[in-house]
Formats: sequence, C-alpha cells, structure tokens
Amino acid sequence: MKKYLYLLFAVFVAVGLSACSTDSNEPDGPQTEVPTPTPDPDPTPDPDPATGKTLIVYYSFTNNVHTIVSDLQTQIEADVVRVEPAEEGLDYAANNYAIGSALIQAIRNQPNDAASYPAIKPVEVNIADYDRIIIGAPLWWSNMAAPLQTFLFQYGNRMGGKSIGLIVSSASSGISSVESDAKRLIPEGNFLTPSLWIRSSQTSNCHSLIAGWLNQIN
Repeated sequence: MKKYLYLLFAVFVAVGLSACSTDSNEPDGPQTEVPTPTPDPDPTPDPDPATGKTLIVYYSFTNNVHTIVSDLQTQIEADVVRVEPAEEGLDYAANNYAIGSALIQAIRNQPNDAASYPAIKPVEVNIADYDRIIIGAPLWWSNMAAPLQTFLFQYGNRMGGKSIGLIVSSASSGISSVESDAKRLIPEGNFLTPSLWIRSSQTSNCHSLIAGWLNQIN
C-alpha cells in the first residue's frame, strides 16, 4: 500500500514540474519584427555651396587694376575672372592710345551692336553661382575700358538682381561715365553705392581705401 502511495505521489510531482517548465528555445509570446528606424529627411537641406559667393571681374592693361584686385582678394573671399583681349600683343599706349580711343568710339557710336565691341578670350563662368559681383574697371577716355565692356555686354543680362560693386582706376578724370557704362550694360543690377575710385597715384597704397569702401557697402 505504501509503495502504491509513493508511486502515485511521484507521478503527481513529475506532472507538476512538466507543466511549470518552458523550453528555452521557444519565445515567451508572439514576436513582431521591429524595423530599424530611418532618420527623417532634413527639412532644411544644406544650401547650395555657391549661394552667397562673390565674383570679381576685371580688366587691366597697366596692371593698376590687377594690383587693386590682388589686394581686394586679401580682404574678402571671392572667385576672380580676368578679362583678356582675343588679340594678343596690342599696344594700347602707342600713338597716344590710338587703338583704345578707336575702340571706345566704336562703342559710343553703336552701343547696342555686338560688332562694336572688341573680341575677348572665352570666359568660363556661371554667373548664376554668384550673389555679388565686383567689377574692376580702368577708365579709358572717360569710359569703361573696351574689353571689359565686351564682357558685360555678353554677360550683363545675366546679372539682374545681383549686388554690383564698381571699382574704377584712373589717372585723373571722374568716374561718372564708367558708372553709366556699367548701368547700361547691367540694366537690372542692384548697384552698391558709392563706387570706389582709386587714382593711379593711390594704387600702391590702396589697402585702406578698399577696406573703407567694403565697410561702406557692408
């Protein structure tokens, strides 16, 4: 009888332990795969790296404007384009600047005719990349140097709405006609005032003049 009771007790214990145990290889409940979260797209993507850039465009025969632009580059960050005549080796100073005088007169006679402007070497520049354009211009017979006028005749219509700064180098004459040339060639430009006039005698010490002008036009 006792053996029978012990056997019955052992069966109850074994059944209880089996009911309480779980297989370590089985999950506790239904498993739902949780996808790896992906970051939300940036609602304000980085602006085009070209936005806000400044371009300096200049022509220089005597290198006065080149000196001015070189100093300007030490004071601001900007890309630079130097305009060059297509025909090399021209001596604009010969015969009392006869060649330059004739080029200016041709533009004065027919300012809307592309044939009036002297050919320049091809320029690779995307004007749309820039918000501000600074023009470095020598004065020829009260007007903007002819090769630079050619560049602006070709590209000025792409400069609408952009901030335009003007630096003029001359020996003595005033710069109002150069300003008029720039506004004629860039009719929709937002011209910064005042323009900067640097006389030839001031070229070697132009740093402070440029710094003061940059402060004025902000």
